Amino acid sequence: MTTESRRSFIRLALTSMAGLGCLPYARAGIIPMSSDVVIIGAGMSGLAAAKDLVAKGKGVILLEAQSNIGGRTVTDRSLGLPLDLGASWIHGINKNPISGIANSLNISTFPTNYDSIQRYDFDGRTITDAEDSLVDANFDGLMAVASKAQRQAKTDKSLGSAINGALSLRTYSPFEQRAIQYSINTEIEHDYAADTSRMSLRYWDQDSGFSGKDVIIKQGYSQIINHLAAGLDIRLSTMVQEVDYGSSDVKIKTNNGIFSAKKVIVTVPLGVLKAGAIKFTPTLPAGYSAAISRLGMGVLNKTYLRFPYKFWDEQEQLLGYIGLEPGRWAEWYDFQRITNQPILLGFNAGSFASTLEAYSDEQTVSSAMTVLRAMYGASVPNPIGYKITRWGKNPFSLGSYSYVGIGSSPTDCDTLAKPVNSKIIFAGEHTIKKYIGTAHGAYLSGLNASAKV
Repeated sequence: MTTESRRSFIRLALTSMAGLGCLPYARAGIIPMSSDVVIIGAGMSGLAAAKDLVAKGKGVILLEAQSNIGGRTVTDRSLGLPLDLGASWIHGINKNPISGIANSLNISTFPTNYDSIQRYDFDGRTITDAEDSLVDANFDGLMAVASKAQRQAKTDKSLGSAINGALSLRTYSPFEQRAIQYSINTEIEHDYAADTSRMSLRYWDQDSGFSGKDVIIKQGYSQIINHLAAGLDIRLSTMVQEVDYGSSDVKIKTNNGIFSAKKVIVTVPLGVLKAGAIKFTPTLPAGYSAAISRLGMGVLNKTYLRFPYKFWDEQEQLLGYIGLEPGRWAEWYDFQRITNQPILLGFNAGSFASTLEAYSDEQTVSSAMTVLRAMYGASVPNPIGYKITRWGKNPFSLGSYSYVGIGSSPTDCDTLAKPVNSKIIFAGEHTIKKYIGTAHGAYLSGLNASAKV
């Protein structure tokens, strides 16, 4: 993507941070172009690093290409209530730093029970309890065989190939075949935002998490973001074009002038790094470029549909659809229990999520409604509002979050976390192998980068 085409996605005028507590010198009209540290990106990791550095007495300027902060943590209110387009859940509340912030701010959350689910077959037939148990048992047995293949693998291949090998060991009924593909999609591909055919067999599940319940932030993740941003010097609509670290000070060239600093923290998403949207001078060492190339950037998209009334009568939190075409609108979350409004949230991941991004809004809604009407009948009303994400096409992310692809390994995350010439430090969920692909991983990577400064 050329500089000119990237610029078309943002406002080029420098925007003040009204309501977010800019430093006094910005309000006084003196806008510095140098600082101890410049941070590229005002998402979760950039804000975490900046808040920690400022607390330790460092001068910090954050450069954000978009006209808003938060990065992939976005709370949208276009349907009249807060809905998170990116991060929604705090995954594991015990000792999770995001949970700690939420508790300190008395932020209201709602626990998710993944066992509270009603599944439907492709024709709308409600799955029986016995079939439900069979779905889970078949998936568990399949993954046990795949795990054995993982332990025995001497060279890397795709997780999907190991799963296909396990599937060949016995005969499944047509329903079981559909249900297995449904489980693979909802249990694995939704979590890692990628098809199993693209995921490393050896390392796909190397990450870990915090214990405790997963909870949704009821009024949106923006509460966390705004807390972290308070008091920081953030320059919006400032797109970084080049990072020149060839002299004593690092020069950061942007559409709003050249900034300088002793240290630079780069928190842009992996997808942006993979696209080469920022030029590094000198070129990044080969190990860093190789790590960026090998790690995968996945796509998980959301579609919120707001209806005139609730037409589904289940008490379960989740709705599953075992369709004829794997990976299409397989999982829904009943957002009425969060918002007290008749809203369903549909998920799509991997290749179908990418395919869906080429659809118009009307085509996307129509595709979703075909599934909902298969589940609940032709009388299902049309939605009165919708919100659709297309993270793969978003020029400021070019994907949802990262995963360990074929031929990659957790050491690629470690490589990216090491400072370049003691001047450039990368941060973001793609730099922290233990918590890759998570909001808390992004936050902790920001603190790691701050410590390195």
